[in-house]
Amino acid sequence: LRTVMDGLNVLGKVPWAINKKILDVAQKCWDEGISLGDIPSRTDFELPPMPIRPDGEHVDYVSADGEFRRYREALPKYRRVYQRNMDLRSLRCSALLKLNQAHQFKDFEKIYFPYNVDFRGRAYPVPPHLSNIGSDLCRGVLTFAESKPLGPKGLYWMKVHLANLAGNDKITFDQRAEFTENNMDNIRAAVEDPFGENRWWMSLDDPFQALATCHEIVNAIDSGDPENYTSSLPVHMDGSCNGLQHYAALGRDRVGGKAVNLCAYDVPQDVYSGVMREVIKRVAEEAERLLDIDPTRDDLTKAEREALANNRAAKLTNGLIDRGVVKRTVMTSVYGVTYIGAKKQIQEKIEEKLEAKGYDIDEMDNEIYAACGYLARVTMDVMGDLFTGARQTMNWLATCARLISSQGTPVAWISPIGVPAVQPYRQKQPYTVVTLLQTVVLINNNANLPIHKQRQVSAFPPNYVHSLDSSHMLLTGLEMDRRGLTFSAVHDSFWTHACDVDEMNAVLRDCFVDLYSRPLLEDLQQTWELQYPAIEFPELPKRGQLDLNEVKRAPYFFQ
Repeated sequence: LRTVMDGLNVLGKVPWAINKKILDVAQKCWDEGISLGDIPSRTDFELPPMPIRPDGEHVDYVSADGEFRRYREALPKYRRVYQRNMDLRSLRCSALLKLNQAHQFKDFEKIYFPYNVDFRGRAYPVPPHLSNIGSDLCRGVLTFAESKPLGPKGLYWMKVHLANLAGNDKITFDQRAEFTENNMDNIRAAVEDPFGENRWWMSLDDPFQALATCHEIVNAIDSGDPENYTSSLPVHMDGSCNGLQHYAALGRDRVGGKAVNLCAYDVPQDVYSGVMREVIKRVAEEAERLLDIDPTRDDLTKAEREALANNRAAKLTNGLIDRGVVKRTVMTSVYGVTYIGAKKQIQEKIEEKLEAKGYDIDEMDNEIYAACGYLARVTMDVMGDLFTGARQTMNWLATCARLISSQGTPVAWISPIGVPAVQPYRQKQPYTVVTLLQTVVLINNNANLPIHKQRQVSAFPPNYVHSLDSSHMLLTGLEMDRRGLTFSAVHDSFWTHACDVDEMNAVLRDCFVDLYSRPLLEDLQQTWELQYPAIEFPELPKRGQLDLNEVKRAPYFFQ
């Protein structure tokens, strides 16, 4: 485990400091009730009266039926608003904990975050509230404790970084830098008076990180010598749908690799937009389709009922689909998202859009639920059609996991950096304790319980890919440390000083190519065949024509 320990030490020895200017802005947002980013509203939603269940004893059948119908309609509305208020209170507690810890550490010259790994080898800071793995608020109030001169390209990369934080990350690097240059008046207004009339920075995707970047850009320019201006701002390079990148590299899938920027192209490819366009096309075609089916018939077949439901769903969601609707489902599809999970992700976005259009989403609850189920199916079908290489690798991993779990043993493997990973999923054993005041259910989770076969199978493909992305990250960190460069990361988001971005880009590409030049799937299969000689494992999926060395020339592999 020397490689893992050394990698964790690289991450843990990075000194951090609190950005007091951003902390003051965040505190003022909280004090003045400004809802921004991770600072939630301090006002609850207006809660309707709690509906009282009618007893139905003193009225006739028709009246009772009407009362029960009104009760059933009012109860979901009440529960929805009540849950929103509970969520708000939880968010307020979280924001206060982050602000409180930032205030406690603001006068320290250096602070450090110790790191740990989960069973897959993924690295996480130990502190639960304030760390660089946290939300925009956490990342905005944190900065490297050590400053370095920007050098020839540091200011350029800070401009690119600001465009990324603003959500303009689907264009070339030069266009992103130009976006920042075109908004210099807004940037200066944000620095001079963040709560003035021009609150452009508040509209950005990551407002607190963006404001910190605005300060550094203005300070560098106003110094008169940007190349020698010393900056402590962490600049990020993020993977492009990183799970699919790992699958494409495993299977040498050129089509999938092109979609997630493993190939050398002058403009960035956006996998989410590609999926979105195909989903929009299929939904529009379904919405325009005229069905020769009478929905009032009593003898509708199952196929006819499904056709009518799909057509209604398409008509409801046609025109509402954008990149944000499909992004989370695409992102999590390679990590084993289920149909139910995908439907929930899409429903959140569709409800936001319908609510913005003035619809009463409580009245349409059943329609929305059905429509989002339809959209989830379409999105997952599109993913399967577009990324056949990734799907083949996922299916191979799941099949192997099914064979292993059928022996009653958990799926285990050694990650490329030597982490012995064992999936912990076992059947839970509940015990019910009845007292005079309440009933308590205790769950026994000890390692002697039978394995949970379904979870062992469904969780293995994403867990294996997580062990690969953590290996890539730690190997990159070790090489950056060997070169004397600062490095931090949040899984597939790699951070360093602005002046060192070009070198980090070269290092992370070299480490990725070196990692996938190993026979990873072959080694995995060989290990299992030795461990389970009675099992006949399926043949490895056929590899495609992707040239891994092209990754070194792919400018938008991480961006």
